[in-house]
Amino acid sequence: MANIITLKYGSGVPKKTDLVPGEVALDVTNKVIYAMDAYNNVIEMGRNMGEGGTIGWDQIDPDTIPPGIDVIINPSNPDYVDLTEIEERLDGAESDISGLKSWEAQAKSEISALQAQQTINTGAISQNTTDIGNNTTAINGAVARLDVVEPKVDQNIKDIADLKNQLGQDLTGLQPAGTYNAANNKVKTVLGAGTAAGIQAGDSLNSHLGDDYVGLYFIVDEPGVLANTGTPARADGEDANTGDWLLCDGPHWVHFEFGSAGVTFSEIAGSPYDNAALAAELNSKMDVDAKIDGGTYTGA
Repeated sequence: MANIITLKYGSGVPKKTDLVPGEVALDVTNKVIYAMDAYNNVIEMGRNMGEGGTIGWDQIDPDTIPPGIDVIINPSNPDYVDLTEIEERLDGAESDISGLKSWEAQAKSEISALQAQQTINTGAISQNTTDIGNNTTAINGAVARLDVVEPKVDQNIKDIADLKNQLGQDLTGLQPAGTYNAANNKVKTVLGAGTAAGIQAGDSLNSHLGDDYVGLYFIVDEPGVLANTGTPARADGEDANTGDWLLCDGPHWVHFEFGSAGVTFSEIAGSPYDNAALAAELNSKMDVDAKIDGGTYTGA
């Protein structure tokens, strides 16, 4: 019967307790084969590379080779691993690992900077949160004030519109309303302002009293005795001549005398003695040399 050599594998020199006579130990790290002699001594049988002789794999029982060794020494093994290819991959991986280490150092630096910025941002976010709260309070206060101001703005808009309307009118506040017949105390003709106020030809003035008529005036174009000028009457019974005005102050129509029934000397410019037309008119009425007798009177 053929002898079968039992193979053990490991790394380094085996201890005496690792082997028994007839067993062989393979140091796969240093590529050295050891055996146990008859005196229970572990002896080095030989080294690869020519030191102490050469032992080939074909001298070892293939059935005793561990699967982990067989896959790297037996190309016919379906799970064979080419160590050369792995070494080449490892060489490439070394470069990648070096790059990763460099990137790791850079990443750590950037992370440190980001952490510092995060601390700053945390403080800024906290301040912003406080500012937002303050701004919200201020905005709410402004909205509350706007609620108060808005009605005033609406009123101001109306007042401005009224002011524009007034500016478009006569700045004196007086507006001609038409002509007036003092003979029958009726409105004779009506102008735009009078029409706007609701006055019509043939109306009596006392039917149009109040604030809506303040500043309106009629010009007398037919003389007569005034009546129905308001309550209490301000001008009733007065003689109104052509050219006079009747101006509304609210409760009355006030009489302003601008015309007259005749011409007085005070209304004539210059000396009456130098006025040839006046002298001729007077001469036609009286004898220049006649005696003027005014009659007598009894004193008090």
